[in-house]
Amino acid sequence: MPGIESAVQGLAHAFAFLFGAVVGSFLNVVVARVPAGESIVHPRSRCPGCRTPIAWYDNVPVLSWMLLRGRCRACRAGISFRYPLVELLGGAASLVAVSRHGLSLAALAEFGFAATLLTLSSIDLDTWLLPHVLTVPLLVAGVGLSALGLTSAPSFLGSLGGAATGWLSFAAVSVIGEKVLRKEALGFGDVWLLGGIGAWVGVAGLLPVVLLASLQGTVVGLALIVMGRGQPGPEETAVAAPDAPPPVDPDPDADWIPPRNAVPFGPFLAAGALEWLWLQGWLVELVPTLSIFR
Repeated sequence: MPGIESAVQGLAHAFAFLFGAVVGSFLNVVVARVPAGESIVHPRSRCPGCRTPIAWYDNVPVLSWMLLRGRCRACRAGISFRYPLVELLGGAASLVAVSRHGLSLAALAEFGFAATLLTLSSIDLDTWLLPHVLTVPLLVAGVGLSALGLTSAPSFLGSLGGAATGWLSFAAVSVIGEKVLRKEALGFGDVWLLGGIGAWVGVAGLLPVVLLASLQGTVVGLALIVMGRGQPGPEETAVAAPDAPPPVDPDPDADWIPPRNAVPFGPFLAAGALEWLWLQGWLVELVPTLSIFR
């Protein structure tokens, strides 16, 4: 019966959004703790300012942040808007996955891909880091799940080829660019990220992803230049977000400061991957030549 089917579908979509928002709440913990080398399991969620443990009723995704007006109940310190934003985006990603695949393993796999990209983007925006502890599993999971038909890569070999092509192409850009420009042209975090994306979308999807990422990155970079904003230059002091922990990085280049108006590339790669995954049909209609990459 159409009425019952519609009600069941509505419940499935509501469940999907709530599930994604709850996972998004956990992703906020990952974003805050992984760059600092802290456990994501213990201790439980706490205020980024006073470190007071957050009660369960103050940890309801999105709603608690709104009711507390973005402040800690204990110390009244401000809590970044990133927290409810990640929860909302997690809910939206889960809803899209279920809308595309129903309540299935394919939806769960696709949501896991999107959630990992969301986490990496948030970390990159905060710290300019793309931790291998997240990018390497993204690549491995993509290759492994492709064998079960749970990714958009055409096959296991297609996934393996996408991972290798993405990794090797960006590694070449990084190495050659550094020799030519005598400075870092592309971080190896981006290399592993594109390898992971390639494992999920296959070889054919890599060029559209990079094109979309480059276009959007260029637009945002130009906008920041026009507005006179952006990341601090070498002559300035970088000021981290008040709730962002200092990154723990043994890399001797850990004190590197990005040039003024620069933006990390990771979030644009993530956006390009999800745009190609979810909006492929619309993008091909807009630019018919993209159909060769489907």
